[in-house]
Amino acid sequence: MADEAHIKFTSSRAPDDVVAGSISWPGLRGWATASPTTNGDPATGDYKLGAEVKAGAVVTVSIPDSFAGVAGLNYGQGWGYSPARSVTFHACADSDTAYIGGFHVTGRRCVPLDIAENGRPPERVTVSFFAGRC
Repeated sequence: MADEAHIKFTSSRAPDDVVAGSISWPGLRGWATASPTTNGDPATGDYKLGAEVKAGAVVTVSIPDSFAGVAGLNYGQGWGYSPARSVTFHACADSDTAYIGGFHVTGRRCVPLDIAENGRPPERVTVSFFAGRC
């Protein structure tokens, strides 16, 4: 579970942040044109980037089945950061919370993230991992 790897933080939003509801990834939008070597290890496809969740929120992030094997979420120290198709983040009740982890993405590609919160239908956000504009 993502709960195992969290710390409190004070959130701020910048133009390159990917934000969907109560979750955000600082600077992730800038990865579209970045070099994979500056953000992780292209040989393994593992890229470190913490997620930030607003106080009291419970957010589930999922990657569609059609991306199995080429994309995953690497959050949760208890599982050694092995790629998962879905992760649920439980923020602290009284403060925004940061989660250590990142993404597993093979090659340069656009990856859809389905983000569900508070029982609402998921919102789809497509993120470019070093693949230019999606």
